[in-house]
This record gives sequence, structure tokens and C-alpha cells, in this order.
Amino acid sequence: MEIKFIIIITVALFFIALVQLMKIYDLAAKVRGEKSQEKLSRSENLLMANLMLVFMAAFFGFIIWLISKYGSNSGLYQAASAHGKDIDDLLMINWYIILPVFFITNALLFGFSWKYYYREERKALYYPHNNKLEAIWTIVPAIALAFIVIYGLMTWNKIMYNQEKGEVVEVYAYQFGWIVRYSGVDNTLGKADFKMVSSSNPLGVITSKTIQDTYIEIDQRVSDIDSILSSNINSDGEYLLPEKKVDKLQEEFDRLKRRKYRIEASIDRKDNNSTAYESSNDDIVVQEIHLVKDQPYTFKFRSKDVIHCPWFPHFRAQINAVPGMETSFALTPTITTKEMRANPDVQKHWENINVIHNERKRKIGEPEERVLFDYVLMCNKICGAGHSNMQLKVIVETQQEFNQWIENNGDKKRLTFSGQEVNWSKTKSQASL
Repeated sequence: MEIKFIIIITVALFFIALVQLMKIYDLAAKVRGEKSQEKLSRSENLLMANLMLVFMAAFFGFIIWLISKYGSNSGLYQAASAHGKDIDDLLMINWYIILPVFFITNALLFGFSWKYYYREERKALYYPHNNKLEAIWTIVPAIALAFIVIYGLMTWNKIMYNQEKGEVVEVYAYQFGWIVRYSGVDNTLGKADFKMVSSSNPLGVITSKTIQDTYIEIDQRVSDIDSILSSNINSDGEYLLPEKKVDKLQEEFDRLKRRKYRIEASIDRKDNNSTAYESSNDDIVVQEIHLVKDQPYTFKFRSKDVIHCPWFPHFRAQINAVPGMETSFALTPTITTKEMRANPDVQKHWENINVIHNERKRKIGEPEERVLFDYVLMCNKICGAGHSNMQLKVIVETQQEFNQWIENNGDKKRLTFSGQEVNWSKTKSQASL
């Protein structure tokens, strides 16, 4: 900390000294009868004016190149969800309104800087007020903004208030990762509560089994703390441990007792637990998202610690995950991962990525590898030091491929809170009947 402070002070003193030197140089020039930095010749002013036009041309050319190279959607390819086209259309409407205004206003800015560069023989016109002009530049932008806002609200309502209920999937955000829970064949997520969160139940899902496991975990920790405190006390009743450690243990002891009481009072239904929380029995927890093409989904988001921002860039979907509340949105994927990988634009882009990737691999002495496109879930809000690690692979596939994953590969990745194995495809077909 002291070193950083010294560096900051040094840099600040350097700039202060530089400013003072410039002032001394300017004063010395005046004493010698030379021109000061504050008074430039007409040719120098004309040069700056001409450079304004050069910069305008370069600036506009760079903007046009960026648009032509990356397109309106920043190189995210075509939208891979049913509502994605609506989002892209909304963005394009904004571009159609904003870009002409951008080019016109900047052309006027640089054009006026060129035409009215400073000349000693010309005096600027004092023009303080014009009601008609002010009305124009107030009303016209207001109309444009009203159109953008109304069209945006219509798009928002169309997407967010879609009455079609899809397969329910929960995404639980924490520093710094994601946990995904499928609602199972009943398409209903089991109830969850923060008081039930533990190392074996990170989502706090409530079932008969998790309630009993939580009791066992709390009782074991309470017993351990009681044992530590009772074995470190002398004949005078004084603790042999440091006071801070004793306070910390006693605080944890009281917190655990309160937590158990609250579970007993507000969650535990005793003999009715199996029926009260039966919707949790077929919930499946995984570390990867698999979606079926053209299948509607309702995503629900929770956060363990801070505000995160789940973002599916290729599906044009994003919403905040806020501690203490649940947020949601619906989406329907329309392009499988394999189909997206077959897109010529995607292939060209990822060929370039592989070239750069393998150049770096060679520099550090690692074997080359070929990386392929994948959909991804990311956090779009800086949530801490490990923010960049919050990426989760998303695979869009056919129903048959999904059934194979959830039943075969899923055995290694999933946790059924009831301890029961569920035949996904068979039970799902029965439920549909």
C-alpha cells in the first residue's frame, strides 16, 4: 500500500512539474519577444482546420469499416432464439435513427471547425437565442426518442409476457460460477430456502432427505463446537483459547441453533414432508446446460451472494440475478449447436480464432488443439475478482440427443435430491399422455 501511494505521489508531482515548466517556457518566450503558445499564426490555425477534415474522414471511415466488418450485432452471428429476431430488429431500428444523426451532427461539427477557424480580421457573431431553433432541436429528438421507447416497450412486452410456458430451468449464480437445476418430469421446481443451503445442498432445495441431512449437519457442528469449548476450560471456568476465537465459536454456536429453530418452525412439515415437497424429488442438478431445439424454456434465476447478470449472447437474452429474489425470462432456441457450427460465417471466424489460439499454444510449448464454437452463458456484470470465470457451456440439440445426455452422461453429472433415479424420456412421455 505504501509503495502504491509513493508511486501515485511521484506521478502527480511529475505532471505538476511539467505544467510549471510549460509556464516558465511561455514566460521566457514573452521576455525574448517571441510568440507565446497562446497566440498562433493564421497558417497554423488553417493547418489545424484542415486536419479537422482529415480526422473527420478517417473517423467516418473507421466507423463504416467497423459496421461492415462486425455488423449491427457485434459479430454475434444470426440470433439463435425465437425472440432474437425481434431484438435484432429493435437494434436495427435504433441504428437507422442514430447513424444518420451521428454522421450529420459530426459532419457539421468538423465542417464548422474547418470553415470558421480563427482569423484576426473576423469577429464571431453573438447569437444568444432563437425560439424556433430551440423548438426544433427539442421536439424532433423527443419524437425520435418516443418512437424508440414505445417500440422497445412493445418488443419487451412481446418477449417477457409470452403466455407459452416452457420447460422450467433454474440457473443459480454464485461467486464465481453457475449451478443449473432442471425441473424434472413434473416441470415444477422444488421449493428452496437459503436456510437449507449447505455444502451438500448448495441450492437449498427442500425435501425430506435434505431436511434430515441439514439437522444432522447442524447437530454435528454444534456438538463439535461444544466439545471444543468444554475441553478448553480450566477449573476456574476460564477458557484456555484466545478470547476472539471463543467469541467466534459461541457466535457460530448461537447462529446454528437459530438456524435449526427456524427450519423446524417454518420449513419442517414432519410426517407431511414427503408430500409437501414432492416436486423436488425429480429435480436434476447439472453443471452444463442442454436445450432442445424449438422447445420453449422458462429460465428462473437466483443469486447466492451479489448481483450477477446471466447473459446468453447468441440467444439475445439477459437479466439480473438478484440475491433474495427470483427473476425469469422465456426463450426458445431455434438453431442447434451443430447447425451453428456449419454456418460459413461461424466457420470463418473460428478458423481465425484457432490460428491465434494455436500460436499462443506454440509459444508456451503446449500441443495445438482445435476449438469449436459453443453457445455460452456468461455473467455480464463485474461481480468480483473471478468474474471472468463465470462461463458455462450451453448445448442446443435434438430431443433424442437430449434424452441420451440426461439419462446416460447425466448419471455422472446429476444429483437427484430424493436419491431416486428417474427415467426421463419414459416418464416424460407418460406425463404428456
